[in-house]
Amino acid sequence: MNQTRIKWILLLVILMWGSNFVITKILLESFPFWTLLFFRNLFAAIALIWIVRKFLFILPRNKKVWGYVLGASVIGVVINNAFFQLGLKYTLATNASLIMGLTPLATALISYLVFRVPLHWKQMLGISLGFFGVSLVVLEGAITNLINLSFNIGDLYIVGALLTFSVSFIFIKKATDIKFPPAIISLYAYSLSSICYFPMVIWEQTMKGWSELPTSVLLWIMLIYVGVFPTGIGNMLWNRGISILGPGQCAIFMNGIPLVAAITSVLVLHEPILVLQIIGFLFIGSGVILGSQNSGPIAVKKEEKETTSVTM
Repeated sequence: MNQTRIKWILLLVILMWGSNFVITKILLESFPFWTLLFFRNLFAAIALIWIVRKFLFILPRNKKVWGYVLGASVIGVVINNAFFQLGLKYTLATNASLIMGLTPLATALISYLVFRVPLHWKQMLGISLGFFGVSLVVLEGAITNLINLSFNIGDLYIVGALLTFSVSFIFIKKATDIKFPPAIISLYAYSLSSICYFPMVIWEQTMKGWSELPTSVLLWIMLIYVGVFPTGIGNMLWNRGISILGPGQCAIFMNGIPLVAAITSVLVLHEPILVLQIIGFLFIGSGVILGSQNSGPIAVKKEEKETTSVTM
């Protein structure tokens, strides 16, 4: 797959992920928290099983791949999805998308810390501008919130989602550099997360007296959409993009998420667009434009390659 084609595909992923903020916010009003997470990831796993059905029994021969896949699964899916959904439970979808818009800068910083990829002065300035923009959104423009440690807990959960999402790029990049199929990584990740969430569903339903699930067909269609497209297929295509372009270039596409999510939030949720959000978006956008310059694919240490030729 050439770079031009994968870039168009990543734009489609961003459109799906942008809508994901709003749809998940709606679903949280009707589904119990852990039950929603479980079904969302279960539908993602089922979709991926069908997509990779001819290659279900491909196992990595390089033992290091198991560690990379486990890291991507636990950090990038199990923990990340919980942070993301918790954040949307307590904050605006627009706020969440603005904070996640810092992903390119977080990725550049992590790439420096882990891979020792040099940081250009423009990237350092971009990181500073981006963090300032996110601070405006999280602190709601009041420095007293920092002094008094008074934050919107939902915004902090989204920051956790941002960090875990960025860290997961490292594991995905290392696994795909050994030529392990990105689609199989996604399948393992969502299968493992479904298993991890199931005990929480039992606990949640027991505590709530086994509350009935929504009967609305529309809500279930929305849940299936979120599970199959933004979660399952979107993650698979994103992993494929990382294997071709590298984490740095892929992260640049995250710039579009705040715009898509903000437009969808206004049209569907009727969320207000606050002045601080606009100012924060301008700082984050400026920071990302600066921080994304001079970022090429990350070179990692060559390791033993998998013999499989599957490149899904």
